[in-house]
Amino acid sequence: MTRKYGFLAVLAVSAAMLAPLAQGQAFLTPGGPIKHPQNVQERCNGGVRLVGDVGVEGRRTTAWNFGAVGGGGESGRFDPIPVLRTSVQLTQGCLNAHFSAIVGGQPTYGAAIAPTTLFQVTLSYIDPATGAIGPPQHLYGHWETPYGIYGPAVAIGAERDVDTIGANFFGRIGTTVNDFIPGTYIVRVWWAGGFPGGGGATGAAFVLKLYQE
Repeated sequence: MTRKYGFLAVLAVSAAMLAPLAQGQAFLTPGGPIKHPQNVQERCNGGVRLVGDVGVEGRRTTAWNFGAVGGGGESGRFDPIPVLRTSVQLTQGCLNAHFSAIVGGQPTYGAAIAPTTLFQVTLSYIDPATGAIGPPQHLYGHWETPYGIYGPAVAIGAERDVDTIGANFFGRIGTTVNDFIPGTYIVRVWWAGGFPGGGGATGAAFVLKLYQE
């Protein structure tokens, strides 16, 4: 099975839209459905062939909260406009990604900012025949059910002024279960304010580094 057609993603989005938001009050709340085995060590190996960076330093703000549906990213719970976007040509092997950003805290930036900021890094396959862009598929390294709701994410809560998030991800490129098939992909970084309690997010110095192995 490959991830080309995103069948599992469709099921996951549908489940997320039906999930009651009061199901969990802590970020690390188990839930379902999930894609990656949660208690099995995953790995991919290879030598670095290419490094690509994309970033924006200026401050950005989103009003989107993870509690809303119909947005962007896998599960539709993020701002529909990604904070970063690029493309990559992948061959058999491994894709590694490192993401960092400076995130503003609610005590300094006001009640419109949620206590926690969530991010998601995804790949979307581009069909070579039609140019159609497939659904977002998250890389390995996210918590798949924040607050008990399917919507893979990493998160940070700035205690007062700002904190810096640094997160690592990877994806195997191949033809086995949970692999991304070789081809061209759109890479996007999505974000939202953390549920519960409402509010969006603010931050700056967003950087995504991609290593192809």
